Amino acid sequence: MNPLFLYMLKAAVALAVFYLAYNLFLSRDTMYSRNRYFILISFLASFILPLITIQTKEPLDLQFFGQDLTGVIISGTPEVSEVRQGIFNPDNIFKILNIIYLTGIIALGLKLIVEMLQLMLLVYRRNRGDNKVIRLNGNKVSGFSAFGHIFIDEVLSAGEEEEIIKHEQKHLDRHHFFDILFLELIKIFQWFNPFIYMYDRSLRAVHEYQADEECLNSGIPVVSYQGLMLNQVFRTRVFSPASRFSNPTLIKKRMIMMTKKRSKAPANLKILLVLPFVALLLIIFSTCAKKSFDSFTGTEPLTPEETVVPASPPRPAPVKEGDAWIVVEEMPLFPGGDMALLKYIAENTQYPKEAKDNNIQGRVIIRFKVMDDGFVKDASVIKGVDPILDSEALRVVSTLPLFSPGKQGGVAVPVWYMVPITFTLKDNSAAVPPPPPPPPVTGSNSPSEPFVVVEEMPMFPGGDAALLKYLSDNIRYPETARANNITGRVILRFCVNEKGNVDRISVLKGVDPELDAEALRVVASLPAFKPGKQGGVEVPVWYMVPVTFAAAEPKTESTTETPAGNN
Repeated sequence: MNPLFLYMLKAAVALAVFYLAYNLFLSRDTMYSRNRYFILISFLASFILPLITIQTKEPLDLQFFGQDLTGVIISGTPEVSEVRQGIFNPDNIFKILNIIYLTGIIALGLKLIVEMLQLMLLVYRRNRGDNKVIRLNGNKVSGFSAFGHIFIDEVLSAGEEEEIIKHEQKHLDRHHFFDILFLELIKIFQWFNPFIYMYDRSLRAVHEYQADEECLNSGIPVVSYQGLMLNQVFRTRVFSPASRFSNPTLIKKRMIMMTKKRSKAPANLKILLVLPFVALLLIIFSTCAKKSFDSFTGTEPLTPEETVVPASPPRPAPVKEGDAWIVVEEMPLFPGGDMALLKYIAENTQYPKEAKDNNIQGRVIIRFKVMDDGFVKDASVIKGVDPILDSEALRVVSTLPLFSPGKQGGVAVPVWYMVPITFTLKDNSAAVPPPPPPPPVTGSNSPSEPFVVVEEMPMFPGGDAALLKYLSDNIRYPETARANNITGRVILRFCVNEKGNVDRISVLKGVDPELDAEALRVVASLPAFKPGKQGGVEVPVWYMVPVTFAAAEPKTESTTETPAGNN
C-alpha cells in the first residue's frame, strides 16, 4: 500500500475520533473560541499522532524461518497467470485505490487553486485604494469575506449593508478565512473521509457563532439581526473557502445559539475528557517492537537487560542439510523480494500444450540452492506431477537471475530454497493433483525421518498462541541461575510425531546447564499436538522453540522449522 495513503488513513481515523469527542462534549457549549481552537488543534494532532509510536516488547512472538514461498499458480487458459492467494490482485486493487486517491487530490487541489485565483482577481479588479469593501453586481451574494476584504451585494439597502459589513469585519478580525483555507488544504488530502466534511460544517458554524455574538454584543438588536439573516437566506453563495453571512444550512442553529444561555467557565474543563481519546489513538497507532529471532544460531544481539553472562560464550549450532544451510542469519533475497520472485516465475512459466491436451495438472515443488555467489544451482523436483510439468518448472527455476546470497556470520553461504508451482486448468478445476509420495523410511523398525515442511503443519491445542502461553506459564527460572544473573536464549528442537506426541528433544544452542534443563523439562511436558500431514498421511515434523531467560521472566518464541525443503 502507498505509504502516503496508509498515513492518510491513520489521519482519517484520528480526525474521526477527535470529531466524535468534539460532538459529544464540546459542540453544544457557547465557548466558541475554545471550540475553534480545539478543531484547529485536532487537525494538527490528527497528522502528528500517526507519526508517534510507543515501542514495547512483545514477549510471545511466533516466527517462521527459511524461505517458505506460498507458491505460483500457472493457468492453462489464455489469461495471464496468477500467483496463489491473490499475489497480484491485491496489488492491482491498491494501485487502483492509489490512482483514485491521487486523482481526488489533484482535482480538489486544482479546484482550490482556481477559486483562490478567482478571489485574487476580484480583489485586483475591484479594489479601490484602502477601501476593503468590494461591491459585487449580479452575483446575488449578500456578503462574504476573504483575503482581508469584504464582498457584499451592491443592491443591499444602507441598513443591511452596514450590519453585514460589521458581521464580516468580525470574521476578518479573527482571521477566520485562514482557518477555512487551512481546512480546505486538509480536505484535499482527506477528501475520502466523511468526517472532514462534518468538520467543515462545524468550523464554519463556530465562525458564524463568534461573529454573531460579537455583533450582538456591539448593540445590534437580536430581532433585527435575525430578520436580516432571514432576508438574505435565499441568496446563493459564490466561493466555498469564504466566510459567508447567509449560509442557509446554519441559519436555524445560529438563531438558537444567539438566545442560548451562556456556558460557565468550568465548561472549559470538558477539554480533559478528550485525553482518553488521545490515549486511544496512541495505542492504535503505536507498534510493538517485536523481538524476532532471526536464525537457529541465536546470534541476534540481546538488549542490555538480557545480556548473557555464561562462563564462556556459546557456540552457534549449525543447521545444515548436506553442504548447504537450511536457515542462516541473513536469508537469500531475490531482486525485489519474494513477491517479485513469484511474479517472475508466473510470467515466465508456460503451460505445456501436451499437458493441457491431456488434462494434466497439479502442484510441482521445486527445491534449489542459492549459492554463495547468488547463482541458482542443484534444482530438483521434490514433489512431481508429470515429467512434462516437472520439466517446465525446472526450466523456469534454472533461468532465475542472481539472488543476494545468504550469509552466516557475515560470510556468504549456500542456502536451500523451495517454491511450489501449481499448474491448473480452469475449465476442469475439479481435477485433483496426485498425492505426494509418503515420507521416507530409514528401515523397517525405525521411525520415519521427520519432515521440515509439510502440507498441513502440526497444531498445538488452541494454536500457536496457546503453545507460547503454555511455555511461558510453566517455565520456572532456576533460583541458582537467577542469583548468578545467568541469562540467555536456549534453543530447543523437537519432533511432533505421527501421534502428535513430542519426542526427540534436543538443545540446539545452550546457555547454562540449569537453564537448558529447565527448558527441556517444560518442552517434555507439552501435551499432544494435532499431528502434521503430508498427502493426507500423518507424519513426524520438526518443531523448534527458542526460550529466552531474561533478568525478569523467561520469554518464549515458537516456530515450526520451515526452510526450503524436506529432510
